[in-house]
Amino acid sequence: MRSAIVATVLALATLAAVPALAAPAMPDAPNRAHRAEGEGERRHFPLPAAEFQAKVNARQARARAHMEARAAKLAADEAKELRAKFEARIGKVNAEVAKAVADGTVTKEEAKAVRDASPHHRHGGHGHHGDRQAPPAR
Repeated sequence: MRSAIVATVLALATLAAVPALAAPAMPDAPNRAHRAEGEGERRHFPLPAAEFQAKVNARQARARAHMEARAAKLAADEAKELRAKFEARIGKVNAEVAKAVADGTVTKEEAKAVRDASPHHRHGGHGHHGDRQAPPAR
């Protein structure tokens, strides 16, 4: 008796699942593999220079606000040193941005050069620390 009930439940579950799985194959059904237009869309290269410059400026403004919040908690001389380091790094990034936007469009390679000039790209990812030495060989 128990096996008959289990078999009936499985049969009904299968009958309910088959149409649900077959629905995306129908031509008028929306394809969930493709995103709707404008939803989660990433901008592809080449980018217009003005758009790239605006993105870089917005990113630098957020970084500056974060740095100023951190500098407010430091002593005056340490805050001055932090601001000087920040300006030096921003100068390197801005030099790369100037090269990238010179012709009016920014290619993927030019954007990569700007990212490489960024101070947060120097270690190559999370968890890597440039000041640590490799463990001794055994």
